[in-house]
Amino acid sequence: MRLKTFIATYLLFLCVLFTSVGIVSVYLNNSQMGMLQEKSVSQFQTITSSLGRDIAALYGRSAAFPAADFYAAFDNLISGYVRYYSRHNVHLAVTDLILFGRTARFDQAEVSFVNQGDGHFIHIIGLLPEPFEHLQLDYNLNITGNVADMQNIQNILLISAVAFSVIAGIALHFILASIFKPLNAVAKVSREIADGQFGERINIKGRNEIAQVAFDFNKMAERIDRQIMFLEAEAINKQQFVDNFAHEIRTPLTSIYGYAEYLQKASLDENEVIESAEYIMSEASHMKKIANSLLELATLRDYVPVKSEIPIAELFEDMAKIFKIQFDCRVSADTVSGQEDLLKSLLMNLCSNAIKAGATKILLQAKNHSGKTIIAVTDNGCGIPEESLSKIMEPFYRVDKSRSREHGGTGLGMALCRQIAEAHGAELLVKSAVGAGTTIAIIFTTSK
Repeated sequence: MRLKTFIATYLLFLCVLFTSVGIVSVYLNNSQMGMLQEKSVSQFQTITSSLGRDIAALYGRSAAFPAADFYAAFDNLISGYVRYYSRHNVHLAVTDLILFGRTARFDQAEVSFVNQGDGHFIHIIGLLPEPFEHLQLDYNLNITGNVADMQNIQNILLISAVAFSVIAGIALHFILASIFKPLNAVAKVSREIADGQFGERINIKGRNEIAQVAFDFNKMAERIDRQIMFLEAEAINKQQFVDNFAHEIRTPLTSIYGYAEYLQKASLDENEVIESAEYIMSEASHMKKIANSLLELATLRDYVPVKSEIPIAELFEDMAKIFKIQFDCRVSADTVSGQEDLLKSLLMNLCSNAIKAGATKILLQAKNHSGKTIIAVTDNGCGIPEESLSKIMEPFYRVDKSRSREHGGTGLGMALCRQIAEAHGAELLVKSAVGAGTTIAIIFTTSK
């Protein structure tokens, strides 16, 4: 691309340059020739007028001396003119047309340019004024030096144009190299990103259009990089979800299959049959809870809740009625905007998790802070290890799997809480320490 641009630009430059030089040369040559021609014509007219007057004066004195002396004086007069003007590169010749038996072929002076060998002349032929129109004056101005000077000027122009074209070509090369350098950087980084190196960026400074292109390109690359990282994380989460789901569902299925096979093959009394059926029903109930939770998770994805103003104090009272545990309610915010059944489900999951963690007391708080409504659930349970805090909202994740299964947990409660919070434009913030309890805050974007 750079080579093509260089060739096209340089050829266009050469065409313009040498065309301009040619036009200037022709203009200078024509101007010089025109000036020389005007000078020659003016000098010719001056010579014919002066010579005519001198010959007339010579005729006026011709009665005082013989004819032979007149012709000698006439020749001396002409010779004087010839000698004088020869010092100015002008050659003169006077011809008596009557003497040579010729007649004039023109009414006015004729001007022409004549080349003789290596010499260049302006030739003018014309008649002297009346009554000496039978005398023809030949005028030849030697312009060889002027033509040589003009050719030297043209050569200088040509050499200067060639030198300037070489300098311009070198300058154009470096200019294009400077212009295409950032474009080459863009192309290089584009190829690297196309090869999968999404962390590459263009390092171009400035405020010109190319710098803006580089800035927009980097912005696009960052967005693509973030999107790819998001998709990779989503793919990992989905695979992890499938793995966790397969692991979670395998245990109850194995139990159901084992007890069903036991019922089929073994001779059992009535109590053993009832006991086996209870185990099967228990595991089937656990699978039903998982299915319902998964269905609720799927339903909440992209769900837009039907919001209304809900009194927070009533929400806390409902929790105290549902769970037989000591509650401490501290309410300094009146209402929260949301869908009542979903917010109740959120608080029930949080309170249930607190009880499963061994809590004997739960503190429910509500307040407004910086234009946001915050509802917090604090327990005095066993707490959550620091390494588990970032994972507790993942589907099927359990801090203590054995205790969660023992209490009928599915590992989807916190995932449901996060979905409900996100549907309300809220954020879940978890703080916990092992042996000191856990606080989970629901931070709504506004108080309405």
